[in-house]
Amino acid sequence: MSAIGGAEWLWLPHVHWGVFIATYLFLGGVAGGAYLTSTWASFMKSLLGTNRFMAKLLLADTKDLEHQFSCAETSRWGSIIALLSIGVGSIALLSHLGAPLRALSFAWNFTNYGSWMVIGTWLIILFSLAALLEAFWLHFGMALRDESGLSLFPRRIIGWIDRVMPWQSDRGIVWAIDSVADLTRLPGRAWGAFRILGGALAVLVVIYTAMLLSDLAAVPMWSRTYLPFIFLMSGVSTGISAALLGTVASGGALTRVNHRFCLTDDVIIIVELVAIGALLSFLANSANVGSQATLAELLGTFQLEFIGGVLLLGTSIPVVISITVTVLHQFTEFGESVFGSRVLTYGYGTKYVLVLVGGFLLRYVVLLAAVKTPLAVPGL
Repeated sequence: MSAIGGAEWLWLPHVHWGVFIATYLFLGGVAGGAYLTSTWASFMKSLLGTNRFMAKLLLADTKDLEHQFSCAETSRWGSIIALLSIGVGSIALLSHLGAPLRALSFAWNFTNYGSWMVIGTWLIILFSLAALLEAFWLHFGMALRDESGLSLFPRRIIGWIDRVMPWQSDRGIVWAIDSVADLTRLPGRAWGAFRILGGALAVLVVIYTAMLLSDLAAVPMWSRTYLPFIFLMSGVSTGISAALLGTVASGGALTRVNHRFCLTDDVIIIVELVAIGALLSFLANSANVGSQATLAELLGTFQLEFIGGVLLLGTSIPVVISITVTVLHQFTEFGESVFGSRVLTYGYGTKYVLVLVGGFLLRYVVLLAAVKTPLAVPGL
């Protein structure tokens, strides 16, 4: 602890949260965004074969088999990524605690229900349950026995276990899980209502981390006016990118479904950049010493991560790549050749990977570049 300026300010040193917390914040955003992507892709799939206005608006040719495959893959990839992200993210969060297993007693020890830490814990539990059920129903069921796609790897893994075990039978583990999935799966409208509830939980999981940080009013960068919105935009963007990266790997890069999601992601990234700009303007125009110190950290110590990683590599460059690939794909015959198709596919994949890198670096600098407003100690 040291006095600065003779009698005005007292700076209290603090230990920065490490990479594990940044990883949790990132994966929590990916989980929520991937679930929303899965839900929207499932809705698009439900429009296939209909003449509804939304079907024509979103899919153009509603009977195209490529649309059906791409919607199914995006939906399944989104669900499994949401489940894996919230699971791995929770482990990263628990690893930061001194006694990780003590967190399991949250149900009776966490009694301050107005705290965003308590609210967030319950949100994680409820969302994890929703993501688990969604992934289970999308990946298992008798109707999926003849389906293809990389997203069905959980079925293939369990099927492989069935084949190598001594009991080799048509009614093995996969058959049993399929039977349970068909028995428990909600009917059409009830499943739709469940997805709406899951979507609401997904949004709250993405936002709550920013609400938790912004409870500490002494850190100007964690402003409740800007940070929750920035985290929401980034979470949805990274979730779309993670799910569509799977779709690209499955061979759906040149479908209209991927094209629609990619353009949606571009719009979200642009809105996110505007929100980041607003936060920077807030810091620059504030007379608060903590705001000025934070801005100096962002543009100094963390300029590589922030300017190079977040503003360029993770947001601006992906939008440029997306626009370039879209123009080549939609308005030229470049993608008609094998070489052109491969270039466009790698272009989409590169864009999604960069967005994910930028999403992680955003959380990283938000944590490590933030400076607390110094305490005023009169007469020191």
